[in-house]
Amino acid sequence: MRPVPAGLTLLMLLAPLAAQDPAWRLPARGAAEYRRTRTEATVTAASKRAVLAAAAGESVPEHLLPRLVMPAWLCQGELAADQRAVGDEPRDLRDLVRAVAFDLRLQKNVKVRYLRLVPFGDLVLTGRVDAADAAGGQRFTLDVATEEPQVRPGEGKASLRQHVRPLCRHAAVGTLQVTRRFDGAAGVVASFAVELTLVFEEDGKAWRKLVLRDAWELVAVHDNQDAAFRAAVADAIVKGAKWVRERLQADALQELRDDEEEDRSYGSGRIALALLTLLHAEVPGDDPLVTAAFDELRRRELVDTYSLGIGLMALAARHAPPNEREQLRTGALAAPAPRQLPAADRALAARWLARLQQNVDTRVDPGNRLRFNYVADARWDNSVNQYGLLGLWSAKLCQLDVPSELWRAAASHLIEFQGDDGGRSLRLSLTTHRELARTDDAAARTRGSAGAVPARGFAYEYRDRPPYGSMTTAGIAGLVLARAGMHASGQQKAEVLPKVDAGVAAGFAWLAAEFHVRSNPGHVDRRHDHWYYYLYGLERACELAGIALLQDRDWYYEGALQLLAQQQANGTFTTEHAGGREIETTCFAILFLKKATLPAVTGG
Repeated sequence: MRPVPAGLTLLMLLAPLAAQDPAWRLPARGAAEYRRTRTEATVTAASKRAVLAAAAGESVPEHLLPRLVMPAWLCQGELAADQRAVGDEPRDLRDLVRAVAFDLRLQKNVKVRYLRLVPFGDLVLTGRVDAADAAGGQRFTLDVATEEPQVRPGEGKASLRQHVRPLCRHAAVGTLQVTRRFDGAAGVVASFAVELTLVFEEDGKAWRKLVLRDAWELVAVHDNQDAAFRAAVADAIVKGAKWVRERLQADALQELRDDEEEDRSYGSGRIALALLTLLHAEVPGDDPLVTAAFDELRRRELVDTYSLGIGLMALAARHAPPNEREQLRTGALAAPAPRQLPAADRALAARWLARLQQNVDTRVDPGNRLRFNYVADARWDNSVNQYGLLGLWSAKLCQLDVPSELWRAAASHLIEFQGDDGGRSLRLSLTTHRELARTDDAAARTRGSAGAVPARGFAYEYRDRPPYGSMTTAGIAGLVLARAGMHASGQQKAEVLPKVDAGVAAGFAWLAAEFHVRSNPGHVDRRHDHWYYYLYGLERACELAGIALLQDRDWYYEGALQLLAQQQANGTFTTEHAGGREIETTCFAILFLKKATLPAVTGG
């Protein structure tokens, strides 16, 4: 059962629900595909009166509408439990108009609140929605106004005051005009056209008008992971890998230098990331270009934990046996196979592991609390920490000596720094790949929690800061790796294991409560940053734990549909912000699409 949506509050729906009320009828975990026409424009003027009279013809700044445009799809998993509206909270104004156009609950006099659409705060929509005509057509206009942001589930008033209200800078008013047609026989909105107009004062200096027009026409309804989807994924991987391969040509390698900061070797780390991507895209480990790129890394001095961790992951991938992932998912293999490294690669892995083990928070004893930093220093963060643990796990796969106490120390740290639940819990439902393959009976294959599981996420550094998606997936991955490391090193009865299991469940409960793939979920200030990183983290956390369905939602299908829309003609994936690095977004996208992460040994 899906959790109650965190960001949408229906304040008033005067029409009672009835058996004949319209509802979506999409295939289980399937999706509706649309063709889209949109325009977005803005204009500024010295006064409200002047801006109302002005024609909007300028481009919209990125802080008002994010650079990435999510595709014209609606997944069945995004719908609320009653299948009458989108259940995931809108992440931006484009998402807002989609949510309103697809909301079949809007009848008669309505008042709807959408939480914290920064930089505006909460948006409250009011107006009247008359019944559809005989053909399913409707036309209505809602007034739009901002209000002070309200507390969300799992959040305290102090956090709202400190971390959210400063981001809600503009009090806006406007209108949302909607024309739509619902096909009752098919159970789908066949088309809609909307126009959103917002007017607000900016920084006490000028007024701005923003006009967003969006029109969708139904193309097709798809079953979950149908043939067209699988073909599109395969094509995207080939196109993306071709571009990544070009970045590893000898003349292009010079662009990936390590001259950014003394304690970073990110150029080398990007070479390692490209190698990891190509190896998972089924480029052979002895391919001449792969060999040349590893030789280039051999000549360099990798310094930071990101680069070292990814380098070790690439070495483990280079020497993986064929069909290992499929055998792990089916149970033919109980654990990833130990890698047989030739002498040169084993020496390289040992060198990287030795340096990686130095890159820890110097304020704590790593034998008791292990947490990684870029280099040895009095700091840590949850992002770099996961790459340290991924590096340790890869070194273990490569049959290098990783001190057994490090796994328990890593688990102890993550348990200590996982956030509070804020009074929020849910009945968690996880379905593994093996369970999904075992039967077509959804009830039989879904592992539901016996009781309510507290929803506890992870933040970047401090447990009292608002959690968000990319860091929560990092924390889950770290806990699963720590558990796998303890099992692999003979600590199957370690007293910390029940706390690790509880932490993993609580992390997945937070993901279930906040789940969506249209932005980085959780803390609103991280919403439009590190989206590709979040999706790759989601893949890693779910695949390490062997999870195919999260709260009965196909996280892979929903995420892949979003990613496929971001690929450009040359194979790259559009960056979140102008000036971003396509090598990173493209590699993260391919690794997600390829389901690159192997299930770990967890003893489950």
